[in-house]
Amino acid sequence: MKVRSSVKILQSQGLGSRRECENIFWNSEIFRNGIQIDPEIDEISWGDTLLIDGNTFEITQYKYVLMHKPAGYETSHLPSHNPSVFDLLPKHYIKRGLQAAGRLDLDTTGLLLFSDDGQFIHRLISGKVGTRQEIEKIYVVKGARPFTELQLKRLVEGVDLDDEPEIIYASRANLLPDGQLELGITTGKYHQVKRMVAAVGNHVDALHRRVVGPYELPVDLAPASYIEVDPAPVLSRAPDKVA
Repeated sequence: MKVRSSVKILQSQGLGSRRECENIFWNSEIFRNGIQIDPEIDEISWGDTLLIDGNTFEITQYKYVLMHKPAGYETSHLPSHNPSVFDLLPKHYIKRGLQAAGRLDLDTTGLLLFSDDGQFIHRLISGKVGTRQEIEKIYVVKGARPFTELQLKRLVEGVDLDDEPEIIYASRANLLPDGQLELGITTGKYHQVKRMVAAVGNHVDALHRRVVGPYELPVDLAPASYIEVDPAPVLSRAPDKVA
């Protein structure tokens, strides 16, 4: 028997195996955009909003998710000794292949992006769409000691990190009114912010990521919460042409 397109779409959303999705389609109460469907004659399409047995699902080809990562969570599907950020997402998001765009350390909080769109993930992780279109990541850093103007100047002028072949520059380094440092970077080296701060003679006591490229962490988004976001600000930026 030919598999209905609706069943394939349900399966693509991480709602189960083909057999499980066939059971959902034929035996569950499904409302499509507010109208109950008849599985004998109706089909599910991309862009539909479904209510399945009381649960709402937005039918999309890809998911783009922004999370407020709390401290104490590992950015890994296979965490070592702590809970995973993926535990904070619906199971059907994970089943459809959602991945994190980079990672935040266990003790780092703030903006973390996820998607099952490989192009979106690649552009965020590479940190660059074109030579003049860099993905800037902005952190708020609490230092062990007050930051000095000399330290800020050194961060912008570039610091030499062990095992890195080139000088590493901050895209911005501003002292905030509360004494914390606003630090911007456009590269993604291992423990980069902590190593940069150490290189100028300070130590990171707390680290929070506020911005990644066009995405800013909403002030009212509680830790461990997430929202879906529009990928267009990243995907609409054309890469440089190869000569």
